[in-house]
Amino acid sequence: MSYRELVFTVVAETAEPLGDALIDLGALSVTVEDDAAGGYDENPLYGEPGLSPEVQAWERSSVTALFNPEIDDSGSADFVSQLLVSLKEAGFHLSPPEEKIVEEQDWVRLTQSQFAPIQIGERIWVVPSWHEAPTDPNAICLAVDPGLAFGTGSHPTTHLCLLWLEQHRNLQNQSLLDYGCGSGILAIAAAKLGAKPVVGTDIDPQAMVAARSNAEINNTVIQFVLPNEDAPELAAKTKYDIVIANILANPLQVLAPALVNKMRPGGQIVLSGVLARQAEEVIATYSQWLTLSVWKESEGWVCLHGTLADRKSQAISAPAQKKSLKLILLGLFLLILLVFGEHLSRNSLLPILAPRVDGTSPAIAVSTFSVLKRVDQKLCIALGCINRPVSDFAAWKITSATLTPENAREGLKNAPNQSVLQVEIQNRLAIAVLIPNLEISLTDSEESELKSIQLTPKEWLPVAWQETHPDFLSTGAPSGDLIQAQLPLLLPANAAGYRVRILYPQ
Repeated sequence: MSYRELVFTVVAETAEPLGDALIDLGALSVTVEDDAAGGYDENPLYGEPGLSPEVQAWERSSVTALFNPEIDDSGSADFVSQLLVSLKEAGFHLSPPEEKIVEEQDWVRLTQSQFAPIQIGERIWVVPSWHEAPTDPNAICLAVDPGLAFGTGSHPTTHLCLLWLEQHRNLQNQSLLDYGCGSGILAIAAAKLGAKPVVGTDIDPQAMVAARSNAEINNTVIQFVLPNEDAPELAAKTKYDIVIANILANPLQVLAPALVNKMRPGGQIVLSGVLARQAEEVIATYSQWLTLSVWKESEGWVCLHGTLADRKSQAISAPAQKKSLKLILLGLFLLILLVFGEHLSRNSLLPILAPRVDGTSPAIAVSTFSVLKRVDQKLCIALGCINRPVSDFAAWKITSATLTPENAREGLKNAPNQSVLQVEIQNRLAIAVLIPNLEISLTDSEESELKSIQLTPKEWLPVAWQETHPDFLSTGAPSGDLIQAQLPLLLPANAAGYRVRILYPQ
């Protein structure tokens, strides 16, 4: 038996409705592809969270429809002309399509032949269920079939993560979180290499189904949970020896606080899904918590690795003079206040000595500074003080930034490219700090900047917050204050990524 294949070349806006019309007119299947695929003008589509393309098609799309002459009249000589008439009545004015006869084949066997066993490193093999396992007694076989969830070991990013696990010799009884687990292949490999317990999570419910099935097939004990299940495995107090995430550069930057928060002190993080040209930007995002470095590179993709410092161990091993340095500075500051009452000194020293209130500063430093502030307030009442506002870039932390298409939430009443940027930003210092400007950079799929938007505090701060802090331009934001803002943005048509940073005008 043979099939009749018709290929229509149309603009992006026509592709999806044309596909629906062809199905209504009896097509067995319809596929939409980039008409320039493989050529110089190929235009890949990216669907990162919050920035999925509104039109799931390309500027010039090939819409391929498959017909079966045995169940319709597609074998007749006038079939194409009649089809074009029916499509014209439905509102499509199309040129005659390209035609091809597709002979009957064993499609299952043909598909399976494209997926051979893949060897990763010295021991790991990814073996589809229809292939024989390797005879090497030291081989660690992962039975994972290509399916609805990402991760079969063939992509360089998955390959790099598996290679890291294989070469990390002390996985035995190490707890591991696979964030964005897809098919579960990394979690399965970790479990077979001795990691325990192993947990996987993904925002896609279909990935959970595939991952649980693959874990069962591989006889591994892994807990797979959705982020919204309120599972104890993802609770704030639950930490892991290893956190591994094979996603994409932009989500990895947005998720940085959440991923680092799942690491125990001394724990390791492995990140992939990052292009080599994006590595420095991702490394910079994580630099406020730990030092990342490129572990390996493959086909333009990199695997990043870092270790979260054990601050308690550092404090124990630090020289005595380093541990007492802050106390000496605090004592010196008190002496200056008592003897000289020098206003300039207190305004410059307070920001230097102020600890962070987000749990990253030692408890003794926080409590000591609290005592210092109370003494300082009493001295200021007695002597009089000049309070100058503090502008400290390091005081601020962007705890989350999410760009959401507004028309996805509000239907069709908003402009197609209208989006909302939801930002959370916190003053982490134990003193009030002047509020900075907010800069939003919108980029295309090549990470080139399309548009830069800089907002002053009056422009980005919520109106309700400004009303409750009428003197914020002079007094700044209180210590530990968490500000949540929703900013409407009009995205360029080809926007594929975004970056958010804070700055003080020169």
